[in-house]
Amino acid sequence: MEDLLRVRNIVINIASNLNTRDYVNFRQVNKKVHDIHLSDDTDNEIWSQKLLLMGIKKEQTQIAENQEVIHELEFDNEKELDCVTIFKDIKSFREKDAKRIYIKFYRCFQPYCNKLKSNSLAHFFPQKYDDDPLIQVKIFSYISRYNKGNKNEFDEYQKIDQNLNMLKEIFINSVLQEMDANFAKENYSQVGKFIQVLLLSHEERNAVEFFRSKADPTFEMNLPGSVFYDDETLNEKSLDEALEKVKDFLNSKIELVDTLFADTYPVILEFTESFIQENFLDYMNEQFGKEESRLQYMPEMYSKTMANVCGKLKASKNGGEFFGKVVKEFFDMYLEPKIVTYLEFQPRIFQKSISNKLDQYKDEAEAREKEQNEQIYNSLRDQSVEKNNITDDKNDFLSSFTKIFKLTNSERQKNAEQLQLAYNLNLLNNNLQNIKSLVSLDLCYNIVQQAQTLTDQMYTFHQIEKIVGTMRSRCQEIFKILINELGWNHIKPGFEKATVLLQKYDSNEIQRVELKLEGVETQVEPLVQFTELINIGDIILQMISIFYRNELIQKCIIDKNRDFLNDVVQAKKNFETMLDDFVAEGLNIGINKLMDEVDFVFNTIQLPDDYNPNTKQGEASSKEIKPTQCALKNIELLNNHAFLLTGATDKGTIDVYKQEIGERFFNELVKHIKKSLISPDGAIFLICDLNLYYDFIATKLKQKRIVPLFAALKNVAQLYIISGKDSKELGKMISDVGRFQGIFSQEEVYEFVERRSDWVRVKRDVEKVMYGLGVKDCTIM
Repeated sequence: MEDLLRVRNIVINIASNLNTRDYVNFRQVNKKVHDIHLSDDTDNEIWSQKLLLMGIKKEQTQIAENQEVIHELEFDNEKELDCVTIFKDIKSFREKDAKRIYIKFYRCFQPYCNKLKSNSLAHFFPQKYDDDPLIQVKIFSYISRYNKGNKNEFDEYQKIDQNLNMLKEIFINSVLQEMDANFAKENYSQVGKFIQVLLLSHEERNAVEFFRSKADPTFEMNLPGSVFYDDETLNEKSLDEALEKVKDFLNSKIELVDTLFADTYPVILEFTESFIQENFLDYMNEQFGKEESRLQYMPEMYSKTMANVCGKLKASKNGGEFFGKVVKEFFDMYLEPKIVTYLEFQPRIFQKSISNKLDQYKDEAEAREKEQNEQIYNSLRDQSVEKNNITDDKNDFLSSFTKIFKLTNSERQKNAEQLQLAYNLNLLNNNLQNIKSLVSLDLCYNIVQQAQTLTDQMYTFHQIEKIVGTMRSRCQEIFKILINELGWNHIKPGFEKATVLLQKYDSNEIQRVELKLEGVETQVEPLVQFTELINIGDIILQMISIFYRNELIQKCIIDKNRDFLNDVVQAKKNFETMLDDFVAEGLNIGINKLMDEVDFVFNTIQLPDDYNPNTKQGEASSKEIKPTQCALKNIELLNNHAFLLTGATDKGTIDVYKQEIGERFFNELVKHIKKSLISPDGAIFLICDLNLYYDFIATKLKQKRIVPLFAALKNVAQLYIISGKDSKELGKMISDVGRFQGIFSQEEVYEFVERRSDWVRVKRDVEKVMYGLGVKDCTIM
């Protein structure tokens, strides 16, 4: 043995595997071992190793030197340190002080280790710690740390560790029992202390499980069985009751967790997430069930959840500063699948709803039309029976009147054909009166309002980052469905039918046989009706534009900087183009019919002697100089129709419409003058008429582009007022092309002059001025 102790490595190896007491004794075996093999440096290294195993840090040399004075002062005071605070008081050491520091820990914890080693567990703690589990659990933790310094004597270390764990298990069980008893008494502050004991014992799982066992949502909340009525509509009272109970339950647990755990261990977030996933989501899925119709209430249920639950949760010390935000994200995450289902479901339901409404309106319109047609036929048949012959009625239409003479001599057949003719005319009149009902403003408003409401509901989910793309896509789809269904299945058929009715309108059939002034209509009824239809179309277009701007652009459902790339924008442009095309076509047809009326007035109201009075009977001198009845009637016609679009559409369309009416009327007026026979005495009445037309165009129609046309016509009238005796002056006027502002060529002016009543007498002299000679001046050589 003596020989072995002479070998340094063997001595050091033996010393390194001894417990504290045996090491101290071994170092004193002989002088050589004490002074040479286990000298101060080696001794300090062995004590340092024990401290390092206990988690005490060794200080660096430079730091140690800087704090030497402080350490000297500390260790001059050899007072005992408390085992509860020693690990807080001593966190580092210098190697030369390792033994002295270890002795302090030894005095604190070796008595506990001796008890554990000998299984003497009774009265384990000193009396002053006997009733304080928080201190007890800390001592348990510190004993475990201290015992790690004896790992070199593994058998002893292991026995102490096993007995310590056994004692801790007994301790934890007693803590749990105390927690349960205090919780039953609602002594939550005391339960909170025991929770801290568990946490210090690294028994977090036991602490959390204890809390969960005391938080049973099913037992505590007792939610309503259903938040829907039997007819599948939402029972808001039941929904509010359910959410109120959810809110109260969560708030009670937030308060309880703050009392039990404070901010020492995170519990409430995990609990809340688990509650939402396992309880709230199951309840919501149960409410929606398999009934698709219930999905339409998803936005309202989500909004109420956010407002009545998330918005009313208490602040949580345990959950931290962003607790409310995180809880909202939990709700969003677990409700996301149901929200996506709702978003995918809505466009399909919306399209089905619109289709049903449009089909219903179409069916009702057809039923009304059929009923009206039957009433018209029955009314005419009754009149035919009473009067025996439809031709006796003073209200017979011109077309019927003309065709009657072509009927057979059979009285029965004649009456039947007369009835059919009258029916056809009355049917056309009725259809023309109903043009504006071909497109229903109320129906379109309701559908646009439905689309807007649906978009607002879907926009409820715009803050959920993961589904905002889906939300935008489905909102865009709603708008496209709105455009397509209204445009192609309602407005397009309505305008198509309206243009067909306009095309069929024939004033010669509709006008009555009486041609006196009082009997001539001054309105083209189908044009009036069509402009009302245009007004309806423009209102619908404005509604859709407002919807597009307020719902899609302002809410960033469409990027206004990149909207030209979006098919929604293209659908909107197609709709606008379709409406513009129908408006243009209808107005063109309407203006044609208006010119037919103008032509009818020229042919029926303009008398031959208006511009060519009988001078022998003194008509010219006895007539009052004023516009003719024909001119007055035409102005009334123009006034009644030129301003129909005011307020119904955009200014550009209105200006084009007015210009077209003015230009077309000018052409009709030119043709009328070229068909009339005009004497110098009658020219004054032509001038009155043309002044009237000019004033209307210049002061009321206010279209600068066409004013020169009528100014040129006023100059044309001067060609007729010149006496036949001044035929040379007449020729000069014809040759002065500039007089007519370039509107009429010399050939056209010549055509006007040919309508002079005395043209035969003045022709030769006029042509001499124009061409230098007349036809009679030419001879064949």
